[in-house]
Amino acid sequence: MESNRWRNMVAGVCEVLGTIALVLGVLLGYATRSVFNSEAFSERVAASLSEPGVSAYVAGKIADAVTAAQPDLTGLRPLIVAGSRSVVASSPFRVAARRAALEVHRALMSGAGEKIMLSVHDVGEILKATLAMHPEVAAKLPRRLSARLAGLDDLPAGELAGRLVRMAHRARLSFLLLMIGGLALLSLGVVLSRDHRRALFRIGVVVAVAACGVWLAASFGAIVVGALPRDHDMGLLAAGLWHAFVGDLRVWALGLGLVGVVFASASASLLERSQLEARMRAVWRWLAIPPEKRGLQFLRGLVILGLGVFAVTWPLMALSVLVLVAGAGATFVGLRECFAAALQTIQEVERPLNVAAGQGARGGGWSPARVVVASALVIVVVAAVAIWVMHTPTGAVSTPAITACNGYPELCDRRLDRVVFPTSHNSMGGADNPGWMFPNQNKSIPTQLEDGVRGFLIDAHYGMPVGDKVKTVMDDEASSMAKYEAAVGKDGMAAALRIRDRLVGGDERQRAVYMAHGFCELGAQPLTEALGQIRDFLVANPGEILIIVIQDEGVTPQDIATCFEASGLIDFVYRGPAQPPWPTLRQMAESDQRVLVMAENNCAGVPWYHPAFEVMQETPYTFHDTTQFSQGPNRGGTNGSLLLLNHWIESTPMPKPSNAAVVNAYDFLLRRARRFQRTRGRVPNLVAVDFYATGDLMHVVQTLNGVRP
Repeated sequence: MESNRWRNMVAGVCEVLGTIALVLGVLLGYATRSVFNSEAFSERVAASLSEPGVSAYVAGKIADAVTAAQPDLTGLRPLIVAGSRSVVASSPFRVAARRAALEVHRALMSGAGEKIMLSVHDVGEILKATLAMHPEVAAKLPRRLSARLAGLDDLPAGELAGRLVRMAHRARLSFLLLMIGGLALLSLGVVLSRDHRRALFRIGVVVAVAACGVWLAASFGAIVVGALPRDHDMGLLAAGLWHAFVGDLRVWALGLGLVGVVFASASASLLERSQLEARMRAVWRWLAIPPEKRGLQFLRGLVILGLGVFAVTWPLMALSVLVLVAGAGATFVGLRECFAAALQTIQEVERPLNVAAGQGARGGGWSPARVVVASALVIVVVAAVAIWVMHTPTGAVSTPAITACNGYPELCDRRLDRVVFPTSHNSMGGADNPGWMFPNQNKSIPTQLEDGVRGFLIDAHYGMPVGDKVKTVMDDEASSMAKYEAAVGKDGMAAALRIRDRLVGGDERQRAVYMAHGFCELGAQPLTEALGQIRDFLVANPGEILIIVIQDEGVTPQDIATCFEASGLIDFVYRGPAQPPWPTLRQMAESDQRVLVMAENNCAGVPWYHPAFEVMQETPYTFHDTTQFSQGPNRGGTNGSLLLLNHWIESTPMPKPSNAAVVNAYDFLLRRARRFQRTRGRVPNLVAVDFYATGDLMHVVQTLNGVRP
């Protein structure tokens, strides 16, 4: 008798521990897919911006950043908050928030950095576009504005929470062990129990009840966490984050609950109907008849009162709970009937066989056939539930889908090597750049971007500032002079040397990387500044893909990389292999790796900086009249997977818009591109011209891409 009592106690402990292990396994499995995964975490952060409480909080933080940077705008805070709300709802901001969340998540999981802080950069550019109707306000906004949204040290016991999260992340695969261990403990509880069928039924009910508790917490926990902070806005923020990060746990809870119902219904099908009805009557008596003890009676009254207050205060929530319970009951009854029908069929088949074998007509019970059928049905249903749960998306789509790439929906699903990019030759030489001699383009790079240019051929040199000019730094003056004369011609060389002779002094320690054609004396812009302008454009236009080819005249790859890092454009650099199969433009946009960067000469040591003429092939580029254009191979031979069509008339040192008007005309340029296509087998990827706004470059590229203007 004593041994049976201890056996039942051990069985009960195994059932409780097994249920706890299953619930913990579900929670850790959900966290592994939805929180510990960097991509899923960042998507949820961006998705949370759709929650009213989160968007209001973030808009306030943006307004705080603006007034902190420009205190004179404090009086316009309501206007800035209104603009910030529009910013938070915009696709560019959500992309920036996702990028920031990725960085924070990686820092948190690695434990790198003393402070973990979520800050969204590039807010200034996005907010300027939003406040375009108030130019006097937009003009006062700082360009490089970041909004600090939250830090780990803002949370109670934040550092401890961070350590716990990292521990859970390292143990993220333990959810499988928890699930297996939980099932093993539950199986042991069944084996130790005197009545196996009742034990299975009891376990199924307990698991279903535990899953119901998880569902309730996921569904209504936002009310609790929202009420904890004293600050109302912080409460709304907490509730919004709960919805974004925990709301989808309901699917996993439903899956666990369905598994419990399956076990309960399968075991109930093995019980006699009278036994099941007796259990139901006992439960009803417990609910309907007050207990004899006054303390239990009082407690029962409090529970009923609480349920009534809950139903009156939150009727929709109470209704959803009632529907959940009713649905679970209906599922139980339906599954039990299905199991019972299948098992009765087996029993009817068994009965004549048993009679023929002289064993009599056996009734219900644990016959091998019944157990096999019940087990098979349980396995099928549980497997279906597991597949359903695991294939449920890990979170809501955080940002609006990319509907257009480089301006056209048709281009999104094409691979990079099947898209034509309008390209500017010597892109840095814009006629609107003050003091720039011999420009190759109508406008500077920011305007080129706005006008649709997506490919840029730029030159990089070392220079140092001397007054309002930049002096070219020549490590080997003799070889440099010969090289620069080839680039700008004798007249350009003479002009540059006249300016150079007037530049006295200069501090070699201020040496930096500049964009210039040949001599910095003829016009120069810091490379970091230009790359920052490109970044600003990409922040505001999440569907745009660019290609940059750098003619690196002696500039080391490491210094080029430093410029990309200092400008922030490094965040958008394409880091995949520069070879087929190329990604589609949509894939590049969704991964935010939207700038392919190549070097003409030296790219060693920088993994995302690719050798231009191993990646692409080109045509010759020195043509002095319209009869000389050639489609033949030049640098890169015929092996590269990208194709560059060089298309301009060389008139060193001064490029002429009148030449561009002829060669950039629609019929002329399209005719040459089609000849190139026939010769090389496909359209060029980069159509590079001088004076991109003269003639019909954009129209020709639209035709080559097969899109409507």
